[in-house]
Amino acid sequence: MLQFTTMALMITIAMVLSYFERFIPLINVPGVKLGLANIVTLLALYLFDFKQTLIIVVLRVLLVSMFTGSPISLIYSMSGGLVSLIGMKLLLLTSTKVFSLIGISIIGAFLHNTAQAIVLGLLINSFSIARVYYPILIVAAVVTGFLTGLIGRQFMKQIEYTPLKGKRRYPI
Repeated sequence: MLQFTTMALMITIAMVLSYFERFIPLINVPGVKLGLANIVTLLALYLFDFKQTLIIVVLRVLLVSMFTGSPISLIYSMSGGLVSLIGMKLLLLTSTKVFSLIGISIIGAFLHNTAQAIVLGLLINSFSIARVYYPILIVAAVVTGFLTGLIGRQFMKQIEYTPLKGKRRYPI
């Protein structure tokens, strides 16, 4: 019951973060945002198994898109979220001694933006715009991935004092 409740809270927190980050003026580039909801994905990867984390990501993307997005934003968000999740999970399984939580977050942001650039190219049937836009997305991924990883690491330290402490599978 604790896991189900925690998962529901994490989905809710991720939805709230997704909604409110729309009001944070980062830079005036379409599609570039802080990715605060990815903090929840990072924490879920460390606290839950892959299936539970996948449920959190999919429900968060579906619900946020349903309330605030469009079918196109659903496609971008879902592709980025799933590719990022799979990549971060693979890194955690193979390289926990090489990458910190911040490194995992940066690579997750990179994969997220790469997936979105590919989807952009596929949707408009041309990769010329995606190719020009891609360097901006990669710089944004490094900066935002670092920030979300840093925030996620602080949350992980606080989790040490909760009943979830024993659920962590990887070092931070």
